[in-house]
Amino acid sequence: EPRQVRSYIEEQVHAKQKLMGFGHRVYKVKDPRATILQTLCERLFKECGSSPLYEVAVEVERVAEELLKGKGIYPNVDFYSGIVYDKMGIETDLFTPLFAIARVSGWLAHWLEQLRENKLFRPDQIYSGEHNRPYVPIEQR
Repeated sequence: EPRQVRSYIEEQVHAKQKLMGFGHRVYKVKDPRATILQTLCERLFKECGSSPLYEVAVEVERVAEELLKGKGIYPNVDFYSGIVYDKMGIETDLFTPLFAIARVSGWLAHWLEQLRENKLFRPDQIYSGEHNRPYVPIEQR
């Protein structure tokens, strides 16, 4: 229930426990993918009816943002993807395989690059792609 969120989050923060669905190794701001999924959630629950899970999630984000202010810990893509999958009626046992399937092409691309260049890739490498590309809103993609 949303009213129980604050005490739970306070306990987790006080015990220095991780909040599942929060934080990212690279992003020290809110994960842009989470922002996109959050917008999708808002639309989905507005059009298809709310759910207790979504109401709790909104409160979790609000309370966590308040209590973790300045620590660079924000919702990640997993926080909202699980809520969307649940609303779509997807079994929780399939969440991890879906998460993996969405990343297979990227993993394979990295693997092929590693085979070709024989070096490990890290998030802090220098970007060598095209710069100043125009942003295309999702609705126009």
